[in-house]
Amino acid sequence: MEIQGLAFLPCLWVTWTLMGLCVVYTMTILEGHAPTYMLYISETGSYFPESNVFTTVFMLSSILGAITIYFQYKFLDIQSAAIKIHCSTSQKILLVVGLSSCIGTSVVAAFEVEDFRVIHRTGAIISLGFGTVYNVCQSKYLYQMSLSNLYVCHIRMALSLIMAGSLITFLLFKIILIYELCSRSCCKKVCDTSAVISEWLSVLTFMLHYLTYYKDFQHLCITWKWNKCEFISLRKKICSETNFSALQEEV
Repeated sequence: MEIQGLAFLPCLWVTWTLMGLCVVYTMTILEGHAPTYMLYISETGSYFPESNVFTTVFMLSSILGAITIYFQYKFLDIQSAAIKIHCSTSQKILLVVGLSSCIGTSVVAAFEVEDFRVIHRTGAIISLGFGTVYNVCQSKYLYQMSLSNLYVCHIRMALSLIMAGSLITFLLFKIILIYELCSRSCCKKVCDTSAVISEWLSVLTFMLHYLTYYKDFQHLCITWKWNKCEFISLRKKICSETNFSALQEEV
């Protein structure tokens, strides 16, 4: 038995998370729990009933994210062996970084910002901070090992850098607001609005990054033979094409 083409995994993760965010945001507005349309993501899950949806969305998102990141690790491990690039240690480190990001997301889901402000914010920093490091570093490696074309690799790296820039911008504006470095009301409003936009942009680019995994995951499969699971491997057709390409390069 063989499950061919795992491209649905990153697509499912991205679709579930973004649609969930849209639902939670809409519920918050319709329930009248928001004084303005410019809401931080955490503010969309502060009150019942949207808080329950918020927890469900991000808890399942963390699980789907962990599965996707682990499968991506296996893909890069297979590819590095095929093209004779030794990066197992760095990939294991990045796997830990990526899984840590998912753990941060689960913390955000489990602890609401109103009741557990410090824990919630710590989880958010781990989720987005580690996620940014993971995305940028993997984008670099995928220039060598991705089965996607160079154009997709450029898009992947651009999304990662936009996410990094958005996150840095968000943190700068939040520092200004937290330490009251700006005293005028108009200045505070500009900083607050900029921080909200930066946060949403960082999450959006973070998720869109994983849609670029679509082609790579198409070539992955899970195989069972007589109760023995060979787990993740490249599909046979792709393996033969990869070996043939490597042979041509040697010639």
